[in-house]
Amino acid sequence: MKKIIIQLFRKMVFIPMPIKTIVTHEDEVILKIQDEMFFQVYWKSLQIGTGPAVILKAYGQEIMKFDCFGKEKGHYHIAPNYNFRIYFVEETIIGQIHRTIQELEINGLRYLKMQKDPKIKALDFDLPQYKETLKLVEAMLMHHEKLLLVEAKG
Repeated sequence: MKKIIIQLFRKMVFIPMPIKTIVTHEDEVILKIQDEMFFQVYWKSLQIGTGPAVILKAYGQEIMKFDCFGKEKGHYHIAPNYNFRIYFVEETIIGQIHRTIQELEINGLRYLKMQKDPKIKALDFDLPQYKETLKLVEAMLMHHEKLLLVEAKG
């Protein structure tokens, strides 16, 4: 009922409409780790910044999401608390990429086991394959950083 009243007030212009966040994904690549688990690597543009990004997904659900945007903008999210941003202490995009890989290496599989979805909890991880795919993720994120440097010079 509360949602209906809020929608009604918005249409009557008593309450402003929420601002829609425009998000763009460029150069998106899916790196399969194993069945039902993959990394999504791409160049991300948000109102607050742009830079390389990666998401760890299992059964189509986002588990960890990293946005390497540089000083005071780079942040990450851990499911299921996607409305909460954890800001990087690292100030450079390269530093944030290294931290991203470290977080995924140390905590990625741990957060998969903490999910509520029993299918995700039951995943039997191929650790060597996870680590190999993580090396590809790092190489791709660093590639995006080099693109940013080229754009800054031009």
